[in-house]
Amino acid sequence: MADPSRALGLYGGDDYEGGPPSRTTPPRSDTAVRVLTALGALTVGFLLAAALSASRAAAIAENARRAELVDLVRERQERAEALADELERLRTRVMAAESAAAAGVPTLQPELAQMELAAGLTALRGPGVTVTLRDASGDCPTGRSEDCRIQDVDLQLAVNTLFGVGAEAVAVNDERLIATTAIRSAGGSVLVNYRVLTSPYVIEAIGEPRRLREGFLRSQLGEDFAVWRDVYGLGYAVQEADDLTVPAFAGSIGLRTATAAGATAGRRQ
Repeated sequence: MADPSRALGLYGGDDYEGGPPSRTTPPRSDTAVRVLTALGALTVGFLLAAALSASRAAAIAENARRAELVDLVRERQERAEALADELERLRTRVMAAESAAAAGVPTLQPELAQMELAAGLTALRGPGVTVTLRDASGDCPTGRSEDCRIQDVDLQLAVNTLFGVGAEAVAVNDERLIATTAIRSAGGSVLVNYRVLTSPYVIEAIGEPRRLREGFLRSQLGEDFAVWRDVYGLGYAVQEADDLTVPAFAGSIGLRTATAAGATAGRRQ
């Protein structure tokens, strides 16, 4: 009986001139597929676990570092407050000694009191205004958090504006401003007299209330803050006050470089 495969021409002839017929590779068994799938899943799982572990370790280290910095800032702040209290006690003793020394020379007492008052070393009381500036709450519409926070330059401009319209004494969150006062930023905080202040910032200025209020509201900064209040949500208010108390300056008044011009030895004529 003839081979049907030959009759159909599946082979090249009796001598297989065309070579043996090609064969289809059999599919992988279900067991092999399951093994490869399991290995792939294990590999992916291992990589995900390693990435998660690394990110968790980084987050833990970052939180620990942040907590460390917060504790350090708190410790330095407490130390600064303790030194300020000690300085105030020493200053009180010095003032008592000065008064005792000047008691024998009555004409010196009024002059000494006037100098201390002008230097900001005496607490003052009188009418004036309060300017309250506050950070915005919620998300910032611009996506830049600094746009919705009160900056050091805002306080600088506010203080300069108040002095420009007639303020006689100014304090920010009970920090008295004198000639050597610095208002600056450190990270996200505002420092006045090297003390960290936080929002809200209450600026108290002694002077003629109506003049101060109208002068501030009509100033360029006052108009800008009226816009920023609506656009960025910053807190802004100016109010007259019948009775304000501005504390005495509590920092160091020592000068390291400056000397009285009249006491300079090599002064030019």
